[in-house]
Amino acid sequence: MSAISALQEATKPRQGNRPSYDEAYVIWALNVIHDEAPVGRLTLMRRLGLGEASIKTMLRRLREMGLITVDKVGGADVTEKGKQLVDMWKSNVNISQVRLASLNWDALQIVLRNGSSLVEKMGVIRMRDLIIKDGAEAALITVKSNAGIEIPPRTEEFSIKSLLEEVTNLSLNFPSGSLIIYVIPRDIHLAHKIGISLMEHESGFAS
Repeated sequence: MSAISALQEATKPRQGNRPSYDEAYVIWALNVIHDEAPVGRLTLMRRLGLGEASIKTMLRRLREMGLITVDKVGGADVTEKGKQLVDMWKSNVNISQVRLASLNWDALQIVLRNGSSLVEKMGVIRMRDLIIKDGAEAALITVKSNAGIEIPPRTEEFSIKSLLEEVTNLSLNFPSGSLIIYVIPRDIHLAHKIGISLMEHESGFAS
């Protein structure tokens, strides 16, 4: 089963009822469980902002899929299968909170390693439309190459020197070929949703 298929399996309708969480909540929950195990229901409810019924349903499905184990006292932990899925996500996607003073944005930075080819494949307008459709109010798309950071398309709108310097400094730790996107509002669920949407256009996370 592919990583995308696993997320879809965890959210598919059963007996005509679709869970009130989506694929983005599932990968977010798995990341929290992976990083902070063991994790109890109350912790997941607070972190994800979901109700108890949704968390119970999600944990039950993830357990049935063999992605987590659940101890009634200690909480949830990822299995080896679950760890592989999280590791696959982390090797492709990085999400962090950043400040873009030039735009007065308290933003989220979404990095897709080796994702720069997506800009050529999709085009900037189509990619931005996808990001907005997922729920972002605004997005800044950048690409890191051997020559440095580029903000496609090259228009006067984004020729602000201070902005270019900011995004360059924020991308120092990422390899050439990275697609680096900044979005507002600063919504972690939104960032995971955008990451999944973009990864669905790449073969790495879908395989």
